Amino acid sequence: MELRTSGDELVGTAPAGGVCQRPAAQQVLKGSFLGNVFIGDVTLCQTGDACPESATYAVMLFYSFEERTLGGLVKMEGGCESSLLKNGMLVLRATEQGASAQPVTAVASERQVQAPASASGSAAQVAAHRRLEAVDVPAALRQGQQALAAMNALTASQQFQLVLAQEKNNALALTGMGVAHFLRDQKPEALKFLEQARSAGNQQARAEAWFWMACVKRATQESKLAQEALRRAVSEGWSAPEGNALVDRELSLLSKEGPNFDSLVKQARVRKRAQGRDSQGAGSVSP
Repeated sequence: MELRTSGDELVGTAPAGGVCQRPAAQQVLKGSFLGNVFIGDVTLCQTGDACPESATYAVMLFYSFEERTLGGLVKMEGGCESSLLKNGMLVLRATEQGASAQPVTAVASERQVQAPASASGSAAQVAAHRRLEAVDVPAALRQGQQALAAMNALTASQQFQLVLAQEKNNALALTGMGVAHFLRDQKPEALKFLEQARSAGNQQARAEAWFWMACVKRATQESKLAQEALRRAVSEGWSAPEGNALVDRELSLLSKEGPNFDSLVKQARVRKRAQGRDSQGAGSVSP
């Protein structure tokens, strides 16, 4: 795949033939960078009953400065698979200068598809340039949390990734990424970020992470684990933010899991009223 950039825009063109047996060269990647986050579309060849030979999917890819990779999850239509992905992941890996960048299906994969960067600049150069721009962390967190409250997972992820590019252990951003993945029905990824947030944060951050872990475990029908996570959230001092439709939805779903859940939810709701408008956490506008 040949990658070409112009400003913040990135375009990838796959040659004829290859794994997908294309009859001619075809543009398969197009989008732009926001910090080290690439937002755009990717076209993949695919297999599966009732699946067209190729399809275009919206993607959010992240550039790793340490590994020189651009990658992320591609959520395909149900029943469709692509040999270009490994466990749903698409990764473009840069090689030595003057050589090429490769889409790889895993770090250990030896199969490479060449993608030389053009003279107009590589994806790494674009992302590195954008990285130099200072991120207003409080503003990015606030915008990300507002996006979560509106259930806009993509916008929220963009903001939280900007924060994590500057502060990799920011617990609020890690929790926000977990919630964003949860909204996109990517539960394993959600749990990964929430566990990181729980380890990196203070008591308030741990409480927030425990609450969202309870939500994820409820969604995966792991009732005992969900109840324990909710109990930990409440014992750590978690309180429900006011006027947050997303949190209210999750609290309602948790309450329906049984009397033990309902009791814990009521404790969190009472605590919210006692604290007035001093809210916290993912989906709140007051980080």
